[in-house]
This record gives sequence, C-alpha cells and structure tokens, in this order.
Amino acid sequence: MIFRLIFIVVLFVSPCCKALDKGPEIVRICLDNNTSIATVYWKSTSDACSSFKSYIIYTSENSGPWIKASVVTVFLSNSCGVLLGDLSSDWKFKITTHSACNGIDSFESSAQSIDQSKPSLIELDSVSFDLATQKLNAGWNKNTALDTKGYRLYNFANSIFSLITDTASTYIIFNKLDNKKPQKIALATFDSCDQFAPISQTHQPVYLTANLDSCAKSISLNWSIYEGWSAINQYLILNKNNTAFAKIAILPSTASSYFLNNISLGDNLCYYIRTENINNNYTSSSNTVCFKTPRPLVPKFNYINNVTVVNNNSIAINYSTDGLANTDSLLVEKSTDGLSFSPFIKFKLTPTNTTGQLLDALVNVNTNIYTYRITAISQCLKTITLSNLGKSILLLNTPISNNINELNWNLYSQWEKGIDHQSIETSNDGFTWNPFKVIPNNLKKHIVGEDIIIEDSICFRVTNTENLNSQNLSAVSVSNIKCLYPVSDFYLPGSINPYSHNNTFCLYGKGVNQTKGLMEIYNRWGEKIFETDNLQKGWDGRVNEATVLQGYYLYKVTFSDLNNNRHFKKGTLFIIR
Repeated sequence: MIFRLIFIVVLFVSPCCKALDKGPEIVRICLDNNTSIATVYWKSTSDACSSFKSYIIYTSENSGPWIKASVVTVFLSNSCGVLLGDLSSDWKFKITTHSACNGIDSFESSAQSIDQSKPSLIELDSVSFDLATQKLNAGWNKNTALDTKGYRLYNFANSIFSLITDTASTYIIFNKLDNKKPQKIALATFDSCDQFAPISQTHQPVYLTANLDSCAKSISLNWSIYEGWSAINQYLILNKNNTAFAKIAILPSTASSYFLNNISLGDNLCYYIRTENINNNYTSSSNTVCFKTPRPLVPKFNYINNVTVVNNNSIAINYSTDGLANTDSLLVEKSTDGLSFSPFIKFKLTPTNTTGQLLDALVNVNTNIYTYRITAISQCLKTITLSNLGKSILLLNTPISNNINELNWNLYSQWEKGIDHQSIETSNDGFTWNPFKVIPNNLKKHIVGEDIIIEDSICFRVTNTENLNSQNLSAVSVSNIKCLYPVSDFYLPGSINPYSHNNTFCLYGKGVNQTKGLMEIYNRWGEKIFETDNLQKGWDGRVNEATVLQGYYLYKVTFSDLNNNRHFKKGTLFIIR
C-alpha cells in the first residue's frame, strides 16, 4: 500500500519538477546608443507547477560584482531594458528565475555580453526577370552570421539608397517595381539587434527593347548590359510558337544590340537576353519581348462591281474590297486600249471606304472604250492583289440606208460570273428609259429599221446585267446614249422666181442638219457665182444685189443629217423672171 502511494506521488511530482529545472536562455543583448538602454532578450521556460515568481536581471560592469538591475514578474515576458551608465565599460548580463517547483530553488542563465558585432557583407547572386510573370526578382546566399534576422533590399537612384522591403527569405519578387524601368538593386543583412551589414554593390538586370519591321521581315534588339558582375557571357534566347525557350545566338560580352533578318511571318516569337556570371555560373534573364508576326492578310475580294456611263462627260467606277485585309491604299488605273494602264487615282483605304464610287470626268464616252482595274497596295507599299477589269460599253451606229441603222457595241467583260442578260432601252427625251428589246448575251449588234424612228428622234442605250456574284450582288453597266434622227426624202426645188413667194433655193427634208453643209451655184459656163454654208438661208437668185438672168444654173449641195452622216446632191435650177 505504501509503495503504491509513493509511486503515485512520484508520478505526480515528476512532471512539475521538469518545469523550472534550468534558467532562461539569453538570446541576445542589444544596445541602443542613443538612449543607453540595453535590451535583454531571452527564451522563457515552462511553468507547469505555477511556481514562477520573477525574472531578475543582473549586470556586471568590467567584471565587477553582479548587481540586480531589474525584476520582471510577468512569466510570459521575454525582454527587459536596462539603463546603463558608462557605455565604454564592458557589461555582462545574466538572469535568474524564481522559483523552482519546490518553491525554494532558482535557476540562473549563463552570462552574456552586449552584441555589438555587425553581420558580414554578402552580395546578391543575381537580379533577374521572372520568365512567367515578368516581375523583377533577386536571390542571394544565406548569411552565415548566427544572429542573422533578415535582409533589407534597396533600390539605388540619384545616388540614394531607398528602402524597398525587408525579408527573412533569400529570394524575393518585387511586385511593385516598374518593370519598364528596372532599378539598381542592393542588399544589406541585419541581425536581431537591427545592426546592418554594409550595403552590397548594386545589380541591374538587362532591359530589352525590340522593334519588328514586318515589311522588311526583320527584328532589331537593343538592351542594357547587366550591371553587377565583372565578367559575363551573353546569349539570345528564343521561344517560337509557345514551344520552349532555346539558345539561338552567343553574343559578345559587350554587345548591346542584335539584328535578325529573314524572319518568317506567321509565327509568335518571344526573345530575351540571358546573362551568365563567368565566375560562378549565376544567370540573369532580361524581360521578354514578344511579337505576333501574322502573315499579311490578302484581300479575299478586290472587285470592280461595274463601270457604267453616267452622262456624256463622265464614267462611274463602283468597287468593293476586303476591309479586313492588310491594305494600305487602292490604286485605280485606266486604259483606252485594255493593255497599257496609267494611274487614275490613289487613295488610302479606311473602314468607311471599302465600297464606293469613283467618277472619271476625263473621258469621251461616245468615241472610246475605257477599261479600269484596281490594285490593292499593302501596308508595305507592295501590290497584293489586282481586281478584275471593268470595261465601259461603247454604243455606235452604222447607217445602212436611209432610216435604217445598225447599232453595235462591246460586251461588258470580267464580271465574276459573267452577264446574266443584256437589253436595249429607248427614250424620246433622254431621261425616261423604256425596255425595247432583251437580246442574247453573246450578241453585239442590232438592226433598227425606219418603222422604229417614228418621231423626230429616238435614243438608244445598251445595258448589261451581272449574274449574281459571290458577294450576293448583281451590278448593271450602261452604255453611252446614241440618238437616231429620221432622214425623210429631202428635195431641192427645180425652179424659183426671185419676184414671187417661191423666191429661195433651199434644201428641204426631215433630219437634215441645216447648219452644217455647203451650197454652190454655177452658171452655164461652169463659173461659180454663189456659195454659202447656210443651207437654211439658201440662194435668192441674186449675185452682188442683182438678179441673175433667166435660165438654167447648176448646183452642188453637200450636207449632213442629224446622225452626222454626209450626203451630196447636184442638179440644175431654172430661174424664172
């Protein structure tokens, strides 16, 4: 029974005695020279028996007696400040803890001096750009000083070291630094007493800039050389089409530019400069510069919808082109023979003029056929596509006999799917047009008889209509206008009497151009006695104000009809007196 009781007491007491069986461990003693206060830091022990009463801090000046300096009665405390007298003295500190679980014994730490040694200088290994995030980062080896608390990072600008941040790690990503202006970075170690090692030398990563000339298929690279290492190697690294980065060039250590030509368009290209410290193989990456080098987008369509006569003085060219292509401008050219083209107009392509109409007023639509084409000019100022040709329709007429004419014309050419139909239209006033005849697509002439020309004049034009094309459009081209005038039986009187109402020798008839011709009168001996180009006024039988003698006279009359066809008539005229 007794042994069982002792066994129980031992089990009960044993855990308690383990609580305060040694003194606290002094971690460090830091001195603030400005306030003359030395702060003692320690690791407190556990107090499972709740026997703690106090920490007592003792000081010894120049190896003299230990003097109680301060009492701390809060168990969870782990620091205490002590005001010192002469800072030039050699001060030592120790701590006793009261009391042990038995309530009597105390525990004492080992003696320790003020920590006045600064951490040693260490250098940055490298400052670099992270390939994935493109944020600036830095790395270094751990300081071997046992009392190392952390590391302070600075940026150096305008001869001033400015605090960036503190860290306990040996690697840091600078989330708030401007990657477009990478700073010079430096490092200093600090210990638990916030004593700082000297600041390291500065490191500045390579900053890369690049320019793509897609027209020349070249890329020019420029960069700043890495600062912080005495001897370096440099390499150009490429990632093509998001595969993997690979070394493509070994660069001289002093190089700060590189030129790439004959690059292939249509790729995604990412470049960076890798710098290597020859002395220890540390590396640093520059920022990454990426290009999308799409192949030039050639217009899917560059199309002359139609070339059509607007009036006697102008032709309209209607066009449409692909606004999504890499087109800088459109060059419109024209030709009168369909072979040799000369510039007509060139203009910049904008999102608002990918379709439109151009007017050409330097034309003669009644005598010439005009052919147009449109060249799409790329942003590199090179021809990328030629349009189809657009050709105006020239309508002509050929007189066959009086009041019978043959209309002939050229067919519109180079519509994508050809001509759907063509027709002849008529008008009496040149404004209102009426269908006259739908004709086969391959015909280029039509006979117009005198039964059609029942008015003083009738005008014709030809239209060609396009088959529905791939743009779901159908255009119409209209020819010039050709008007026909009837030439009825014209006559010249056989005799006149200068003293009667029938006193003028004139040309009569419908469709005669009275203002364009020549009348000549000859006597019986073949001498010309009269001439006029005013056929409407004619001859009144007088020469030099005197009436000619009665008798026969010879005439010759040359004239034109309203279709501009020339006629000639000769005969004899009898003068009655």
